[in-house]
Amino acid sequence: MLDDSFARLATLADSLTGDVMFAMSRGSKELFHSDTLAWYLDRHPVAGEALLDAWQVPRTGPAREARVRREWRNLDLVVEYPGRSPLVIENKVFSLPDTGQLNAYAAGRLHGLDHPVLVLLSLVAPGWPDGSWPTPNGLTWRYRSYQDLCAALRPCLSDLRRADRFGADVFEHWLDLIDKLVRLAAEVGAPAGVEPLLLPEEAVAILKSARLDATVQKMRCLHVSSLIRAELAREIEEDGVIVRTAMSRGQGIVEMFTAETTPCFGWQIQEGQFRLVYLTGPGPAHGPGQTRRAAREQEARTYGDYFCFDRARTLLGDTGPERPAAAPNAPLPFNGFAPGFVYRSIPAPDLTIEQVVRLGVSYARRALTWHADAWGKGYGRG
Repeated sequence: MLDDSFARLATLADSLTGDVMFAMSRGSKELFHSDTLAWYLDRHPVAGEALLDAWQVPRTGPAREARVRREWRNLDLVVEYPGRSPLVIENKVFSLPDTGQLNAYAAGRLHGLDHPVLVLLSLVAPGWPDGSWPTPNGLTWRYRSYQDLCAALRPCLSDLRRADRFGADVFEHWLDLIDKLVRLAAEVGAPAGVEPLLLPEEAVAILKSARLDATVQKMRCLHVSSLIRAELAREIEEDGVIVRTAMSRGQGIVEMFTAETTPCFGWQIQEGQFRLVYLTGPGPAHGPGQTRRAAREQEARTYGDYFCFDRARTLLGDTGPERPAAAPNAPLPFNGFAPGFVYRSIPAPDLTIEQVVRLGVSYARRALTWHADAWGKGYGRG
């Protein structure tokens, strides 16, 4: 980041910490924005019609009574207006759902809704081809950004003010807050290829005042995960590859696995390490205790050549020795944790977004080859 970027970030962080609505939203984030959107769509049809028009919800539904439901069958928001198809919104703000969750919602939560339009709303782009995720049962989720939400709702502000002046003032303040969050995501949540995956220390210090440092770090990991998913679109569709982001002790994790169920292979970038991972399946090697740990490490040794970092060294250079250190003529050692996680690692500090994508895609395809050779193509797909 350049000095002017830090200056913009500091100004934005100050603006957020001084915004009472941001303070109100911090405790619940997704709930706050879902509840606010639901209230305006329920009480002010002008906002609902503007949103349905902007998001191209067909005028083909039955002449039902208008209703807006929160957490119906665990769906964040279901909007039903007379003469319109139902609109289902999964709201994630600073995160993204697992596509398996979206598939499950489409398969088991939508009965009674006639030709629903399914929308994922988030500050973070999911990296889907054409911004859409087709589910196995034929329905499709479409990504809409919070910037799209503001663009759809802001034009109805004047009509809303004539009907409810106070409500319109709150509505405008809420849209202004969203604009700030969109700018924050653009400034530090979606770094360019040459920028580091991890937030620079100066940016972390600035964001701590707004308690957003861990949130933005997660956004950066989600961003790079979406770039990797875009590169692996065919493998995700055909083989069920999993690419996802997690958090541990305030640090972002980017990881890939060859299947939803174990056993499987994968990789993980965490705490300055690049890890090659084997996940054992159910059986005597799965679970707590030294005996089971020894069993899963022995199981991993049958795939010992999988734990080869030559490609990583070609992409990154020599970043340091493998861990745990392997003694001559001794069994290959592993780190790991119960119930089934086994790995070896090399240091991978200061990775750029471009390096993470190249490393992740290359090793994902290599892991798929190992998976197919060990258990067959598509084994373990959910």
